[in-house]
Amino acid sequence: MATRRFVNDLETCRQLWDALLPVSIVSDMWEFRMCFHRQYGHRPCFMILEDADGVSGMMPLSYIDNSNKMGFFPGEIWNEKTWLERTPFYVRDRDDIDELFYSCPEGTYLRYMEPLQEPYSHLLALDEIGYVLYPSQLDFKMESYSARFSHKKYKSIIKVIDSIKGQGSRFYINRLEDFDTLVNMSIESFGENSYLHDRRFRNSWEDVIHFLHKNGWLRMTSLEIMGKTAAVDIGSMYKGVYTVYLGGASRDLPGVAKVMNMYHIEYAFINRLFKMDFLCGDFHWKKLFHLTPEPLYKFMSPAPVEEYATKTEKGDDSYLSINRTTIEDPSPMDMKDIPNFKYLL
Repeated sequence: MATRRFVNDLETCRQLWDALLPVSIVSDMWEFRMCFHRQYGHRPCFMILEDADGVSGMMPLSYIDNSNKMGFFPGEIWNEKTWLERTPFYVRDRDDIDELFYSCPEGTYLRYMEPLQEPYSHLLALDEIGYVLYPSQLDFKMESYSARFSHKKYKSIIKVIDSIKGQGSRFYINRLEDFDTLVNMSIESFGENSYLHDRRFRNSWEDVIHFLHKNGWLRMTSLEIMGKTAAVDIGSMYKGVYTVYLGGASRDLPGVAKVMNMYHIEYAFINRLFKMDFLCGDFHWKKLFHLTPEPLYKFMSPAPVEEYATKTEKGDDSYLSINRTTIEDPSPMDMKDIPNFKYLL
């Protein structure tokens, strides 16, 4: 059985993250996560499982003090929930998955996780639905995509888009000064319910924009109508995945969001991208545009009573007690002691 400890030193956590976690999407990068950590300042508490052969598992956690919870690093909460999706974790072998999850401290709340393969799917519960498109599944043809709609509905959407664009439209890419316009439009539309109403969240995204732009991964799209900025979206392009994170649109021009959404989709098809990700969020337009639903999952500790009871009744003592929540602050790990790793993809 593995032993559990927590690492709080930020530099050691960075080394663990970079050594153990694969980078599949741009938000898997340490630098991306640090844009939020610098603003929120939650204490990193990376949970490490170790056995005689070294590190067998790692869950990158942060202690969210104002909620008294553990969440995925860096704990960028909005409305009492973390926001970033598809955070990776590490196990040396698949057989270590259940021990890793059952070792999480009481009060751990992990969101937006990709599904676990059997026999471990029972560890997670449905969280929210992500909405994506895979252009390759439609032969990179917009005609195949439009076939998902009824003829009448698609014609109606295109009519709205053409009407707005016909007023004199122009798209701009990576006009960084439009971030302030995005913030104002979002707060004007949603008030305190806007993500960007929270100063920490707002400043985090400003840092993300500069990080992405510096590395050539930013795709920030602005739409002008008759010389006035009508909509701004923040996205990224990395390894063939086009992700749209958040945006703002003018309330004075109904339908402008349709123009932006179709623009993103057409770009993904024209450039033969692997995936278009519009993230979670049950917004009506995502169903209207016939995006592909992709469920994401959550984990909450302690485990469901019946699940934990079943294991203890069978005399299975391979799981660490869910009540052992002491947080240690050990000396930094010596990274040269870490062996070659296999990643759980």
